[in-house]
Amino acid sequence: MQIYGFAFGKNLSAFVLWRLKNIDCCYQIFPNNLDRYLQMILHDQPEYILGLGVCSGVDQDKIRIETKCSNQFRNDFIEGNKFEETLISPYLKPSILTKYAEGIGNSYCNLVSWRIMQLILQKKLRSQYTFLHIPKSLGMTTLVKEIDSLIRGFVC
Repeated sequence: MQIYGFAFGKNLSAFVLWRLKNIDCCYQIFPNNLDRYLQMILHDQPEYILGLGVCSGVDQDKIRIETKCSNQFRNDFIEGNKFEETLISPYLKPSILTKYAEGIGNSYCNLVSWRIMQLILQKKLRSQYTFLHIPKSLGMTTLVKEIDSLIRGFVC
């Protein structure tokens, strides 16, 4: 089983990503290398992709397993001229410290999720995808242990 993980910039999500034990390829995404990452996963065709982003705002008690993304980025459309949503069928399942969520927002987390899901729906990418929004309140040690546990539970 091959799991590719990505996180955004230099923040908690990147620090957590690099400490996960069962990730085969780690990649930090910045605005200038997103297309390069998409080309890499198209070429490599990993079985599973795990995205990590820091959640902000309310609802900071659990890791959020996102189940929807949309074609909006910073209140504009990524493609098309009307609002669209796409379901994400996450391969990781909720635990005590996680829950399913539908609030991915319209930032880079949503942009990358939309682009990956479009490649999957177009059958150009044969991967399964999960995006986790991680709260700062849980702390890095707890986040790494919990996400490693989710992955181990999935792999076994």
